[in-house]
Amino acid sequence: MISREDLIAQSVYDFVEEHLRARGYSERRVEMLESFPYTRQEAQLDHSLLAAGFDFDDQGQSAEMGSDLKIRVYTIQFVIFGPNNTEARNVANVVKFIVDGANAEGGIPLRNYGVEGAPELDRLLVDGVMADRQIIADPEPWQENVWLTTAKIEDTYFASLA
Repeated sequence: MISREDLIAQSVYDFVEEHLRARGYSERRVEMLESFPYTRQEAQLDHSLLAAGFDFDDQGQSAEMGSDLKIRVYTIQFVIFGPNNTEARNVANVVKFIVDGANAEGGIPLRNYGVEGAPELDRLLVDGVMADRQIIADPEPWQENVWLTTAKIEDTYFASLA
């Protein structure tokens, strides 16, 4: 069984990648990574790296009295490393607007990756998203142009079914 938290993280990651590619950001321009590249050893980047960063929640809260309906807000961060500051900022802002526009599509589809075809289980709403530059005190050459896009994703669910 795959935890609901893992389904949420993968669903958001896949949503961003699908929309990024649809906007013309090829794999040669933006390489998607599943995690922060701590061991990457490059003198300089010739394309952007987009890595899933940190993922945590607010512990959730009861949504209504007398039931186990909960609302939980997840904070999902994407770290963008660019070959230059302009490209890193551009990718960070494109990711920001992809996520920010999700509510207009009814939210981000929550997919069940434990079932073939990954059918949609639910929809996740975006509670806010921002992008900002990250300054690293003693950067490696590939860490000089780093931006962070942070999304707040709201999940409403019945705890007994999660």
